[in-house]
Amino acid sequence: MMLEFFGIKLIDKTGNVARAANWQERFQHLNESQHNYLRITRILKSLGELGYESFKSPLVKFILHEALVEDTIPNIKQSALEYFVYTIRDRRERRKLLRFAQQHYTPSDHFIWGPPRKQKSEGSKTNKKPASPISIHNSYISKHKKPKEPKNTSASGSSAGKTTEERKVELTKTREENDQDEQEMNCDAVRQNNSEKTSDTDTSQLSKSEEINDTSDRKEDSSHSKNDDENLNNDCGNHPDTIEKDLCDTENSSNNTSTMLVVNASD
Repeated sequence: MMLEFFGIKLIDKTGNVARAANWQERFQHLNESQHNYLRITRILKSLGELGYESFKSPLVKFILHEALVEDTIPNIKQSALEYFVYTIRDRRERRKLLRFAQQHYTPSDHFIWGPPRKQKSEGSKTNKKPASPISIHNSYISKHKKPKEPKNTSASGSSAGKTTEERKVELTKTREENDQDEQEMNCDAVRQNNSEKTSDTDTSQLSKSEEINDTSDRKEDSSHSKNDDENLNNDCGNHPDTIEKDLCDTENSSNNTSTMLVVNASD
């Protein structure tokens, strides 16, 4: 079907091809519509993947003959040399096609053995510096970022405006609540400080009162001791006879004890 679309027909089951009846019209279209060249590359690769490798070489040689020798499709020349030939896996078949192309290529000095893009890429690889892992990571993130959805309708814009206003109101409410909480905390702290101060004053007053009571108790004790001494002195002054009697009694008792000791010693 695709060969007929390109103006080509299949001769036998080995893959040999030739011009179809409508080749002039189709070759002109193929020469002008270059987007079909990529389709031919995919057809050749698919033939190799599906087990029809032998169908590839005859088709590529036919295209080279029409482009280089017959000059019916000259615009396909570069695609045939850079892509169609290199879809063939067998090196010998690939070299045969390149030699055929080199013989009929004009001017022959400009013929390049190998795909020029690969040579350019190899030369550029030597000049390029290896990318840093950070740049690779950033490029990976930028590729996988979700695109921002544009605001299409006015309703969405109004809803967005409402949401922003509501958020502003909520923010102001939260700020007021935070201010109230801070004020309450400050008041509590002031109350605690005042209570601590009052407790300190109470304790200082209690300590002072206790000191005063201690001094007063000491004074009272000293006064009581003085009074006792005075009373004793008064008692001694008021009853001298009794004191003398007591002294006499003590002397007599001491004499009696001494006489008792002497008697015992004589015995």
